[in-house]
Amino acid sequence: MDLDGNLIVNLNSEHPEALAAFYRDTIGLKPNPAIGEWAFMAATTPFVIDGHSELKGQTKEPPRTIFNFSTDDVHVEQARLESLGVRFLGPPTPDPISFATFVDPDGNYGQIFSMEGAPLGLEMFALSRSTEDPERMRSFYRDVVGLSDDFPELGSPFMAGETSMYVSPHSETHGQAKEPARVLLNLPVADLAAEQKRLEGLGVTFLRSAGREAWGGFISTFQDPDGNYLQLVEYRPG
Repeated sequence: MDLDGNLIVNLNSEHPEALAAFYRDTIGLKPNPAIGEWAFMAATTPFVIDGHSELKGQTKEPPRTIFNFSTDDVHVEQARLESLGVRFLGPPTPDPISFATFVDPDGNYGQIFSMEGAPLGLEMFALSRSTEDPERMRSFYRDVVGLSDDFPELGSPFMAGETSMYVSPHSETHGQAKEPARVLLNLPVADLAAEQKRLEGLGVTFLRSAGREAWGGFISTFQDPDGNYLQLVEYRPG
């Protein structure tokens, strides 16, 4: 897939205003008002929070998609966030790459991480998507969606623009996604019709086709093998 821009992450909630306040005021994501009121930047990745009619209450599968935010020192950052009332699942893992997992107001999992030798102030963001069948999922994102995973030095993530997406098993992730609308991954393309036709030729079924949005874009929605929602997005100004 030839992306026309970087991956856009949509985190949806029954209470988007409160969730947006958490990621802005506590986690410290930078607002991006050009995209929307509850839009932020996670490093170079647009991170948009919105409501969704299919969602009620806390997330049912927090390990299904985990957000990873870099920090200079994971120990210092965990202490800062805990002082603000953020709950962590445990202490950081050991170096050279140290992770600590936190829980947001909707019960979604996020991780802060730091790496030995990384320059101070380096901003990175990555997604972790878990599945019971990682080989099937990797094949779909590589051979059908068309994302590259030729980065063994980084642990072979898929690259969607500048965003890394890791696919792996998790002991708490089983079968189909219970809340596919919780996290939407939006893939910007220059020609939605052509890309949708290519995917349909590979057996992909679309739940929504070229739906027009108030902001001037068109969206087509499909699912990965676990039922998570993906969207092709084409912006047509004017």
